[in-house]
Amino acid sequence: MNQSTTLIRFSFDEIKRATRNFSRDNIIGSGGYGNVYKGLLNDGSQVAMKRFKNCSVAGDASFTHEVEVIASVRHVNLVALRGYCTATTNLEGHQRIIVTDLMENGSLYDHLFGSRGKKLSWPLRQPSIIHRDIKASNILLDEKFEAKVADFGLAKFNPEGMTHMSTRVAGTMGYVAPEYALYGQLTERSDVFSYGVVLLELLSGRKALEMDSDGQPNALTDLAWSLVREGKSLDVIEDGMPEQGAPEVLEKYVLVAVLCSHPQLYARPTMDQVVKMLETDESVPSVMERPIPFTAGRIDIEKSALSNSGQLCSPTGYQAFTMQSKHLSDPNKQEELKEEEEGNSESGTMSVD
Repeated sequence: MNQSTTLIRFSFDEIKRATRNFSRDNIIGSGGYGNVYKGLLNDGSQVAMKRFKNCSVAGDASFTHEVEVIASVRHVNLVALRGYCTATTNLEGHQRIIVTDLMENGSLYDHLFGSRGKKLSWPLRQPSIIHRDIKASNILLDEKFEAKVADFGLAKFNPEGMTHMSTRVAGTMGYVAPEYALYGQLTERSDVFSYGVVLLELLSGRKALEMDSDGQPNALTDLAWSLVREGKSLDVIEDGMPEQGAPEVLEKYVLVAVLCSHPQLYARPTMDQVVKMLETDESVPSVMERPIPFTAGRIDIEKSALSNSGQLCSPTGYQAFTMQSKHLSDPNKQEELKEEEEGNSESGTMSVD
């Protein structure tokens, strides 16, 4: 085993010993990429080993570079990368494996939607730092239920001074921001959208996309938006959630989640603004009108984006998010909201005192 300044390069034999020759009993996760195995290293430490399938030698240089870049990023809420392995065997072909710290409590997805039986209490659901392809299954939980973000295979660094970049679309339906899904336009506020979706999942115990009886997808973002508009923000919260806490705190989280998951890019706050709203007494500004449901077809979305109601990737037509906006959460102003919605239908904004 060769030790570098930041990573360990494991031999394939070491990987096989650690996973008991890739025993089925050691599988702790799987996906389109391959399987994740629980491993035991020679020093007694437990790790997770992600084994990719359908690999070739041609991509090893790029893979190694990406691994080294990821290893250079350190944060308390990121899953630590221990090392990797690239090898070719006669029997099993070419191999690529990454080794990370083991998260004892699995993924957030397991606890929200799996069969573990016990619901997460509100103190355990409070949000954590996120990255580009964020979803519940990429947020892992250690033995203290501290969140750790994993799977940086799709992560990109935004060049300094650039507000956005165009890139091939990759990610998970339901979490991907509309401007990225439709046009490949990736910005920091694309991450904000994904954050809003995960926050709604935490609050509601519902999945980002669920199929109705006719096989049509229903977006959680649409449901939450409708409830907020009706003055029923707390109906977003999962029934029976233990230790819910103060209703006004939960309502604030709901409003922030709906703001973050707005289909219009410039209607979303920045993550700095999100932190300020959640960690201080800063009030939540009004949630701007949405031109169409998130689950509308591509043609409908593009038509709305090019109409007078606003554009998906430009502040033109839709007022940009501001912390100085009026507030949506005042229950005494619901009738005014309905009247102002009619008056603002041309501009596409919603403003409530």
